[in-house]
Amino acid sequence: MKRALVLRRRPFAGSLRLRLFVLILLPLVAVAMLAGAVRYWQAQTMSQALYDDALKVVAHVVAREVIITQGDVVSDALLNSLIGVLGDPIFYNVSAADGRILAGYTDMPENIVPADLRGGEPHFFDFVYNDRPVRAVVMREFIADPFFDGWTTVVVWQTITQRHALSMIILRQAVMLLALVVVTAAAAVWLGIAQGLRPLTDLREAVALRSPSELGPIRRVVPAEVRPLVGTMNSLFARLQDELHRRNTFIANAAHQIRNPVAAIRAQAEAALASRDVEQRQARLQDLHEAASDLSRLSQQLLSLETADHSTTGPMEQIDFTQLVADMARKFAPGALGQEVEINLDAPDEPAIVQGNAILLREAIENLLDNALRYGARNGGELALRLVHDPRQVTLLVADEGPGIPEAAFEQVFERFQRLPRPGEGGHPSSGCGLGLAIVRSIATAHGGTAQLRRAAKGCCVALVLPLADAVKSASA
Repeated sequence: MKRALVLRRRPFAGSLRLRLFVLILLPLVAVAMLAGAVRYWQAQTMSQALYDDALKVVAHVVAREVIITQGDVVSDALLNSLIGVLGDPIFYNVSAADGRILAGYTDMPENIVPADLRGGEPHFFDFVYNDRPVRAVVMREFIADPFFDGWTTVVVWQTITQRHALSMIILRQAVMLLALVVVTAAAAVWLGIAQGLRPLTDLREAVALRSPSELGPIRRVVPAEVRPLVGTMNSLFARLQDELHRRNTFIANAAHQIRNPVAAIRAQAEAALASRDVEQRQARLQDLHEAASDLSRLSQQLLSLETADHSTTGPMEQIDFTQLVADMARKFAPGALGQEVEINLDAPDEPAIVQGNAILLREAIENLLDNALRYGARNGGELALRLVHDPRQVTLLVADEGPGIPEAAFEQVFERFQRLPRPGEGGHPSSGCGLGLAIVRSIATAHGGTAQLRRAAKGCCVALVLPLADAVKSASA
C-alpha cells in the first residue's frame, strides 16, 4: 500500500510578507542583543577603569594625609568628601615596612598584599570584606622619615555598588537606543516589504481576472525575479486554452457524430413498431441492430481516443510486440475469412520488446486491422502484416489491396472525425466515425512513437513505429 506524502506546513508559510519580515528582523534582533552584550561588557570595563583611577587617587590622598599628620587617622571631613564623590564607603590601611599599622582599619584580611609588589606601582584586586565584595588598590612608597621607617604600604578598598549601578545605567541607555533602532528598522522593513511585494499583489489581481473563457497571457511589468513564474503561468494558460479548445471541439464533434446514430436508432425503432408485416419488422429490427452496433462502436472509439490522449501509457510493462501482433492477427482471422480476405503475417523469429501499456497497444493494432478490413479489403484479397525492427525501433506495416488513399490526404486521415469519400459512391464520405487512425496515432505518440501512411504500389500501407525497450532505457540513462 502506498503511503500518501504529507507535507508539513512550515512556520509563516501562509504569508510571504510575514515570512520576509521575520527573516529580516530576526538577524537585526540577534545583532542588537549581541551589541547589548558587548555594550554591557564595555560598560563594566569603563566603570571599573573610572573607579579604579578614582581609587588610586584616593590612595594617594590617604597616603599624603597620613604623612602630613604623622600617622593620624584621616579626617572625617576628607573621608566624607571622598565618599560623596565615589558613592561607596571607603576603607584604608597604612602600614610600615616592619608590619606596624600606622593608620586605618585593622581588620583587613591577612596576606592580601602581594609579596613581590614593586614600589610606586598600583596593584588592583578584589576580595570580600565583611561579607561584601570590594575592590582594592595597594601601593608601596618609600618615605624618608624615621616614623615611617622607609617603605610604607597603603591599601584602600571600596564596595562596588556604584560600579554596578554605573554599568547598569550605561546598559539601560544602550538597550533603549538599540530598541529604538530595532523598532524603527522593523517599521522601515515592513513598509519596504509592503512596497516590494506590490508587484505580486498586481500579479494576483491579473491572475484573478483570468477565467475559462479568458486565458490570455499576463502582460504586466513584473520584477526580474518573478518573470520566470509569469512565463510558466503564461505557458500553463496557453496549454489550458489549447486543451479547452480541444475539449470543446471534441465534445461538439462527438455530439454531432452521436446525433445521427441515435436518430437512426429512433427511426428504425419507430418503423419496427409501426410495421405489421413480420418480414418488414424483422428487416427494421436488423437495421436497428446495425445502428446500435455502429453507435456502440462509436462510443467505444470515443472513449479509446480520450484515454489515449490523456494517458501516460499507464502501467509500464515489457511487451513482446511480435507476439501481440500475432495474437491480434489470429483474433481477426475468422472474420477476415468471412470476407474472403487472407491475413498474412511476416515477422522475424526473435521477439521485439517494447515498453508500454498492453491494452492501449492492442487497441491500436485492433483499429489498424479493423480499418483495413472495413475500407481496404471489402471485396477479398490479401491483408499483409509485416514486422521490421532495428536496434532502436520496431515497425508494424499493415498493407491492403483496396482503393488506397491519395497522398495529399496522408495527414488528413489522422485527424479526428475525418472521413474520405469512397470511390464510386458519388463523393459521399465512407461509413464509420473517422476515429480509428486518430486513435492509432495518439497511442503511438503516448508510447514515444508515431503512425503514418507510406506510399504503396497498390492499396494502402499504414506504419506504426514504436521504440524498443532497450532504446528507451539508454535514452533515459
